[in-house]
Amino acid sequence: MNNNVIYKVLVAITLLAFTHSVGFASTSSHKTRSAQLITGAEQYVASQINTSADAHLNISTADIDQRINLPICPTPIVYSVNADSLQQSNIAVKALCQQTNWYMYLMVNVKQMQPVVVISNAVSPGTILNQSNIKLVDMNRALLRRTTFSTLDDVLGARIKRRVRPGQPITPNNLCFVCKGDTIVINASNPMMQVKATGVAMQDGNIGDTISVTNSRSKKQINARVASTSEVVVNI
Repeated sequence: MNNNVIYKVLVAITLLAFTHSVGFASTSSHKTRSAQLITGAEQYVASQINTSADAHLNISTADIDQRINLPICPTPIVYSVNADSLQQSNIAVKALCQQTNWYMYLMVNVKQMQPVVVISNAVSPGTILNQSNIKLVDMNRALLRRTTFSTLDDVLGARIKRRVRPGQPITPNNLCFVCKGDTIVINASNPMMQVKATGVAMQDGNIGDTISVTNSRSKKQINARVASTSEVVVNI
């Protein structure tokens, strides 16, 4: 069922509810009361949804049909929703005047927005990411199908492995901090000593990934963790 159909059903329910309500005087404009109901519904929804520290809510509400005569409620309006609907993008919020049992439904649209690193201009495979070819934008979390990055520092210095269009989010499988064939520093250490050697990456890897590396001098192959674009670490 699309949003227009849902809203028409809610309007019909509201009109039916109003025909059974009693005892309201109409002293303020529809526009004023509508704004108050919408503001209350949006604030209520915002208070019911938990977001991560780097996300924020973008909330909007469908206009209230002008055919609905909005009466004055002598007590504060009570808002409620079905708990399951808080996981959806369109939420039907019930606004109830308890003193007279008058109520109506408002359709509130919620988008959870989060910062996402995207390509700012077309890049070719092998391009090193820097301030000139990436940017941070807010995107609807519901539209993100893969893991993304939330700060520019997360990807600076990495290399793109495949062509990416402008505006497209950067995902871990699109890049490598250490790429296969790169010459890198192998940092082998323990609490008592530290040894560094030159090696060649045998696999692509991002920060924190464990990849296979060949020691250039001994030709021995080891597993090491990617620490930066130029270094891998291994405990000895």
